[in-house]
Amino acid sequence: MSKHSIQTLLATSTALAICLIANVGYAMAAEVPAANAAADDQSTSANQAGQANDRQSLTTSDIIVTGSRTAEAAPLTASLTTTQPQAAISREFIDNANAASDFNELIALTPGVSISGTGNGQGFSETKATIRGFQDGEYNVTYDSIPFADTNNPTHHSTSFFPATTIETIVVDRGPGNASQLGQATYGGNINMYSRAVSDKQGVMGEALLGNWNSFIGRAEVQTGKIDKWNGAKFTLSGQYLKSDGALTYSPVMSKNLFFKGVIPIGTSSKLTILSTWNRNYYYQSDVLKGTTCGVPTTGLVPGSATLKAENCAPTSNIGMYGLNYGLGGDPAKQDYWKYNRTDKTTDFSYLRLQSDLSSNLSLDNRVYMYGYTNNTMSGNTSTVVTGFSGAGTATSPYKAVTDASQIAGYNKLNKYRVIGYIGQADYTFGFGKIKAGGWYEHANTWRHTWDFSWTTGLPSYDQKFYSGAASTAGYPSINLANIKYEQNSSWDQFQLFGELELRPFSNLAITPGVKYVNFKRGVNALVNADSYRSPANSSATWTKTLPFGTINWQPRTNWSFYGQYAQGMYVPDLSSFYTPSYDAATAAQSATAAAAVNPQTSTNYQVGTVWHGRKVSIDLDGYIINVNNKIATATDTTAFSGTLANIGTVHYKGVEGQIAYMPIEGLTLFGNGSYNYAHSGTTNAQIAKAPFSTAAAGFIYKHKSLRVSFSQKFTGPQYATELFTVKASVNGVPTSVTQFTTTDGIRLYRISPYSTGEFAISQDIGEHFRIGATVSNVFNSRAITAISNGGTTLVGGKTYYAGADQFSFLPPRSFMVDVRVKY
Repeated sequence: MSKHSIQTLLATSTALAICLIANVGYAMAAEVPAANAAADDQSTSANQAGQANDRQSLTTSDIIVTGSRTAEAAPLTASLTTTQPQAAISREFIDNANAASDFNELIALTPGVSISGTGNGQGFSETKATIRGFQDGEYNVTYDSIPFADTNNPTHHSTSFFPATTIETIVVDRGPGNASQLGQATYGGNINMYSRAVSDKQGVMGEALLGNWNSFIGRAEVQTGKIDKWNGAKFTLSGQYLKSDGALTYSPVMSKNLFFKGVIPIGTSSKLTILSTWNRNYYYQSDVLKGTTCGVPTTGLVPGSATLKAENCAPTSNIGMYGLNYGLGGDPAKQDYWKYNRTDKTTDFSYLRLQSDLSSNLSLDNRVYMYGYTNNTMSGNTSTVVTGFSGAGTATSPYKAVTDASQIAGYNKLNKYRVIGYIGQADYTFGFGKIKAGGWYEHANTWRHTWDFSWTTGLPSYDQKFYSGAASTAGYPSINLANIKYEQNSSWDQFQLFGELELRPFSNLAITPGVKYVNFKRGVNALVNADSYRSPANSSATWTKTLPFGTINWQPRTNWSFYGQYAQGMYVPDLSSFYTPSYDAATAAQSATAAAAVNPQTSTNYQVGTVWHGRKVSIDLDGYIINVNNKIATATDTTAFSGTLANIGTVHYKGVEGQIAYMPIEGLTLFGNGSYNYAHSGTTNAQIAKAPFSTAAAGFIYKHKSLRVSFSQKFTGPQYATELFTVKASVNGVPTSVTQFTTTDGIRLYRISPYSTGEFAISQDIGEHFRIGATVSNVFNSRAITAISNGGTTLVGGKTYYAGADQFSFLPPRSFMVDVRVKY
């Protein structure tokens, strides 16, 4: 990136900040305290006892320092000490949002963030968040500064680990953070959740919530308060039960959660935190079809238009026949029968954390953690059941499959992993700064399989590729493995070492250079690997990189700060890097390992911004440029390379974002934010898929005595539906070059229309012990399209449509929930 570009970005963002602040009004500016004056309203989360976001937090930028009551009252705010674009979501906002919301839905108002996957109702289906065009898996999610993610790729299941009852605050850092920010995908940003606080006071709370679709949520919480005979130790225990029929047909969900946390002082200078949470949830949803199938016609739509609507779907599609709320069916003679499509998940997450002050200058922070995930999915399938084989299995008489179209095909999918890790850190404070150094080690083991069977008989279905006796099938496994799509064990061992030096030449200036070393080893040992050739695998690969960081925060006034950030990032290749076909059918030879041909994605990040907390107005603005190399995409052509990984080169991300809160009168806070997000492929110079061009949000919060009323509306700008690439050339089965599909390939160039959704909430305290409330989600009942998956084409009634596997995801219908809370 050129020096001129950096200067232009800095100048533009600074000018925008000054103009916006000036336009708020000279009278408000007059209220700003002088640089050497105390800020009456300034507060910090650094001393919240028993929480993870305290002064020893591994992500110190997540210590929220505010300079006004307006900033504190807003649903989103940025810290005056931040070094990157940020949105901190308060517990007060979480407590009054839709009770079923997952952590993605709780951050939906954040600038640059868009959410998909809510079709079964808010909180009743897994969602995905996109941050500035970065998809889930391209940014970190942490809980009490501990990264957690799937072990095949660092993606997340929003309803599987941490319901809203286990979250005190969330900080969305739209940037890599400092060197001490840990995770596998820091370059795309960080969603940092912090666990519920343990109260100094004793208390009990019970809550019951009812909503449409026969939805029910029950909650209970017990706080012990400080126990004097145990040196002031305190504990909390809570639980949640959720059940709903869901917005889609035959798509019920259920979940249970237990949460325990204890904070135990040890002597006068140490503190032990114990946390453990367990979650069990199941839901009924097709594992093959992730949305409502449509079949969009290839004629009648203008390429590049934003006119994709439900009425464009094929008349014989599920949408055409059953409408937007079709999920699963009630006919046991079809593969979409709801009892054939159940996903059952059990998760746990636990840690021990010991914090010690060895002196007034030196502190240590040590934690050991463990988490596990089991996904046992039973699904209907679109294949044909193979009951057996005929033939002798020779070149002249190969085995031939015996099929039975009257049987219902299905499969069992298991994904089970266990992760253990350790994080250690030392902080040393000296006269004009602080040194922070530490490391992270993590080990993971995973078992995954998919076994095909018949729902009709319960017997195996041998419908996968196998060695039939013909020379052309010599690379496939034997006939007795034809019911196994894959049977795979995998592991990783990774460690990261980091160091930071925070220098304060002046009390209002912090300069923090840092460095992080990443070493990641991933291995796979598979009887049948999940690749196109279903070959066995036993290989590993190691990726390493040293990443520099540098940040600055300058506060010319106690309530006004400027910041800048430079950082490099690396995203380790997914487990699917071992799925790239390594078998060369022409020579009947295996290449050494496909994973070695996949380079890690790397990034260089530049960001600048400003935060201003006036007495009545709070503003923050930022600008960013992020250049990503070795962007990995999945080939989607119909050749043997379909579904394999390919390096599509560079992607350039840049944009501007801002948020504002205004308190015209005591108790009323108006807020709004917006972003323009550019995410263009360096090859085609076109916006990448699933990356909205813009986002915006607006609303208000009113609090008067025991009454609270709020409303918010989130806008998501236009975006492309899907990204399609095809392999142009390869060596020994490894893709070496790709090309993007053209306009004639259809849906890639169709855009999803802009859409928005709103939420209204009201609550009233009755005395000291009771509260009643209600929330309305999707207030204006928008049924807009939020995502599209693409397949091939088919002919229906003389008109060409996209294949029945095409699926549309819609906003769910308007919903409501009422609650009654009792506390003592």
